Amino acid sequence: MRTKAILVLMALLLTVGMVAAQDAVEDIVTEYSTDYLNDETLAVQEGEEVDTSAFAKEGPYTIGFINWSTANSWTVQIDEEIKHEASLYPDIEELITVSSDGDVNKQITQIEDMISLGVDVLLVIPVATEPILPALELAAEQGIPVVVFASAPPAEDSQVTTLWADQVQFGRLQGDFLMEELGCEGNIIVLNGLAGIATSDLRRQGLQEAIEACPDGGANVTVLAEEDALWAYDQGKLAVERMLAAFPEIDGVWSQGGAMTQGAIDAFEAAGRDLVPMTGEDNNGFMLAWQERMDDGFTAIAASEPTWQSRVALQAGLRILQGIPVNSFYRLQVPTITGETLEDYVRPEYSDAYWTNSLLPAEVADEIYGQES
Repeated sequence: MRTKAILVLMALLLTVGMVAAQDAVEDIVTEYSTDYLNDETLAVQEGEEVDTSAFAKEGPYTIGFINWSTANSWTVQIDEEIKHEASLYPDIEELITVSSDGDVNKQITQIEDMISLGVDVLLVIPVATEPILPALELAAEQGIPVVVFASAPPAEDSQVTTLWADQVQFGRLQGDFLMEELGCEGNIIVLNGLAGIATSDLRRQGLQEAIEACPDGGANVTVLAEEDALWAYDQGKLAVERMLAAFPEIDGVWSQGGAMTQGAIDAFEAAGRDLVPMTGEDNNGFMLAWQERMDDGFTAIAASEPTWQSRVALQAGLRILQGIPVNSFYRLQVPTITGETLEDYVRPEYSDAYWTNSLLPAEVADEIYGQES
């Protein structure tokens, strides 16, 4: 009996020791980087905890990333963020990044290509959620975990996790500001990103909710015109130039993108028109233009779709490949920048292309975006 008791005790101690050893092993995210995924000031854990043990494998890893486009400075900085994050991990052998150029059929082909290449994990910003669903499901069937970010989740079983900011709230915050500035009365113009892209459509929904929340249901607010300007400076400027030529009285500009808003400012001034209240994002060019005109009475607001989400998505992918549980959904935190907090974000030493809600280290941002005073 005594021998049996000793053997049981030894087995118990061995089991405890193995568990303790496992617990003591630090995952590669915390070993080589800062743990952004579990920082609730950045990403709030929601949904169910996902058992990722079936995806666990030894490195080195090949990471696939499909960006919906690189047509504007935000998507370019998304690339810069993930490239820097990937450079921190010796376990990542290769990061394959491609752009879909806003073409959903191209993105479907790219997903199939990533499957053929045998990537260990696939990170995707969808051009459109429903059309790419069969391709994402094929990846899942092939044992490739999928992380979707900067978009609504396509379906429950096509991806392991999703990281997403509330885009309706994003547009609603901007819309509420504009309605308050105008007293729920006047003529506005609208600059969208791209119709059919969930981010653009949901932000526009937020504006509509803000208009309808006016005491009269928005009866005294007229949307004179709206155009898709691809979140880009040149497209935003051209669109507003056309609207200014068509409409002699514009009281406000609702723009869901910072670079587009910078273009709108330049278009108003080139036409000799007084600036009106405008909305935008945390694009440095827009925020510098805003700051320069504050003393003249120009009012604006900026919401933020963080460029750092690509590095957080990569951290989720690495955790999955280590068999560490993740949540099925992470709600990204989106600060709202007002005239009172503008100085905390704007960066005069950087170019217009910089997006200020960034986690790029100073030495990296200096090299990419720094400019002479």
